[in-house]
Amino acid sequence: MRKLPCLVSLLPVLLGAAASAASAPQLLPLPKTLTLGEGVLTLNQDSRIVADSADLEPLAKLLASEIQQTTGVSISTEARKPSGAGVGARPMGYHYPVDIVLRLEPKLKGEAYTLDAEESVTPISTTGGVTIAGGSYQSVASATVTLLQAVHGSGSSLTIPKMHIADEPVYAYRGALIDLARKYHTPGGIEQVIELCRMYKVRYLHLNLADDQLFMFASSKFPQLGKSNHEFARFEPGSQPHCKPYTLEQLQGLEAYAKLRGVYLVPEINFPGHCGRLIADAPEVFGLPGNGSTVHIANPKTLAAVSVLLNEMMDVFQSTPYIHLGADEVGLGGLEQTPEYKQLQATTGIKSAHDLYCKFIADLNTLVTKRGKKSIVWEEACNPGGTYPLPKDVTVMAWTHGRSPADIAKAGYPVINAMWTPLYIVRGDKRPLEFLFKWKLPMFGRGHLGDDTFTTLTDTTNILGTQICSWENAENIEIQSLRDRLALVAEKAWNPTAVGTLTEFKARLAHTDPLLDLLVNPIAIQVEGSFTQDENTFADPLTITLVPRVAGLTLKYTLDNSLPNSKWQEYSAPIKATETVHLRAGLFDGGGVQQGHLVGSWFNHKKVIKANLATGKPATAGPPPDPGNGKSPSIAVDGKADNADDYWDGGEGPHWLQVDLQKAQPVRFINVITYWDGGRYYQLNAEVSVDGKQWKKVLDFSKNTVPATAAGYSGKFEPTEARYVRVNMLKNSANPSVHIVELIVE
Repeated sequence: MRKLPCLVSLLPVLLGAAASAASAPQLLPLPKTLTLGEGVLTLNQDSRIVADSADLEPLAKLLASEIQQTTGVSISTEARKPSGAGVGARPMGYHYPVDIVLRLEPKLKGEAYTLDAEESVTPISTTGGVTIAGGSYQSVASATVTLLQAVHGSGSSLTIPKMHIADEPVYAYRGALIDLARKYHTPGGIEQVIELCRMYKVRYLHLNLADDQLFMFASSKFPQLGKSNHEFARFEPGSQPHCKPYTLEQLQGLEAYAKLRGVYLVPEINFPGHCGRLIADAPEVFGLPGNGSTVHIANPKTLAAVSVLLNEMMDVFQSTPYIHLGADEVGLGGLEQTPEYKQLQATTGIKSAHDLYCKFIADLNTLVTKRGKKSIVWEEACNPGGTYPLPKDVTVMAWTHGRSPADIAKAGYPVINAMWTPLYIVRGDKRPLEFLFKWKLPMFGRGHLGDDTFTTLTDTTNILGTQICSWENAENIEIQSLRDRLALVAEKAWNPTAVGTLTEFKARLAHTDPLLDLLVNPIAIQVEGSFTQDENTFADPLTITLVPRVAGLTLKYTLDNSLPNSKWQEYSAPIKATETVHLRAGLFDGGGVQQGHLVGSWFNHKKVIKANLATGKPATAGPPPDPGNGKSPSIAVDGKADNADDYWDGGEGPHWLQVDLQKAQPVRFINVITYWDGGRYYQLNAEVSVDGKQWKKVLDFSKNTVPATAAGYSGKFEPTEARYVRVNMLKNSANPSVHIVELIVE
């Protein structure tokens, strides 16, 4: 059983008295070098956090706030008032207050920092302090997290082990992605993920701001963008049908919030594909005839508009050194038939639509470079041998093995390991800590779950780093699913030689995770009950207790994933969960105004499907060839129908899936549960046969346009003798592939 952190259970750990002799602090990621001294330093009410330059003063105040939140001890950042007595007038053995000093040290390069907690003794005094030095604001910010993890509070004082740390990361790019263009996140929810990144020295938070569902960037030049936003209705109730883009003030606020914490926000408006919302809201500017997802890259008007959007985005996200251009999953259908494309062929010698796509990405990179930034693209844009090769100053983010990561690195491109296996989190499609612990950063996995093969790069020269990607997930489950995995991936990027067992890693995580919880969650969530499979899936009922961390406010909650509204309930007693719940909770003042961040979790009830005639029986699929995606036919008869991510994938349809019931018997009901997301529909039919040669159609949804749901497509019919059941999957309205989560036969 795993319990989410609770204030009551954490305080004894966080506020316990320090031991007389220092023990090694529980740090994550582990520093490169740590030399432990004898004993501890004590900071009292006279101690201060001192910034040696004006640039570091905001960081000093942030650190003081974090220490107060996690230990209850207040440390001032104000200048100490003179005492009126000279040093010579102080009594023998006088203890000067121990300060924390933040210092910029130009000799330290990159993200290198030092942390010294030491004591010095003279004939007239005993003094000492904590000195943090780094070559930049970001490196000092990383060091302050190390300090935050090392201090312990007791009463009105703090202790820290006497020690020296010299530290720097092995890999420069340590990133996380959240998908703001499929599922709406409040600005406060994004701030919580920024806090998570800071805790584990994750330097880059990649924000996917635009896709086919939502356009979330505040464009002043194209204010109509985002007017038709409709959140991806994937599984969760409470989706937002008309959520507006973030305001300019909200985006600027997030930029400032991240910059203060030493985190860079890397924005992405994906071009030229994944632009369905752009096209829907401004077809006259971006539309490509016959193509609802790709912008018209041959149209000068479109190129000018894309340049405007990129410049607007860079005006907001000024601190980041990187801009993500997207460039993945681009369908160029219809482009070569346009007059604009034919004109370019005649005047520039463009030979193919793909050439134009490559030139388009290169031109966008030129724009980004002029603004003093660097471009990142998904792997599809890497074409080193093409007519318009991707410029070598562009970083390539590998994610599917559609392009060999070894070839990308060998061609001289900086490459980021963001491979689906093991670095994607798509609700239930996620890897456990045990799997991640065995993974190393040079290991590039492949596609979906089920394919555990890797390409391991022996030459790591061009590996820039790694990124964990949370796609299509609602705000209320981001921290829940990222917190452990991101901590582990961050350590593997910061210090790949960190030794120890998974048990030892979890022990350090057990110290840092409660600190994170106190920083991001104004309400503690405590869960009693057992989880199966992962940290949010359960079979037997759970008891969920909510504990407010701020007095005098009203705690309200919902189990339907909705944002605060009049239907939220006032919390009065622990919640009994017997079915899947999408918890959100918040604190509200007397006027009903939300105070602080929302908290949330997803608790997924694993429904047991009643064994039926098809359960566990031999299943085959056709026609060949096998798509080789690891989503085998047996998944469709495994007795699990509640997880839409667990499905047979037949590849590009039409395809059939056939089950051998192993003996002829009466069949009267068939239910085909397909993948569902609230929007797509499937067309299919089902047939039965005694000998596998002569077939009778008993279910017909071949003209269906009703969106798929968890209930599936089903029908009763006159009892019919059958040994074989075949489902013919004809069409998926969302993409070419066809999918069955579960086949039920009675």
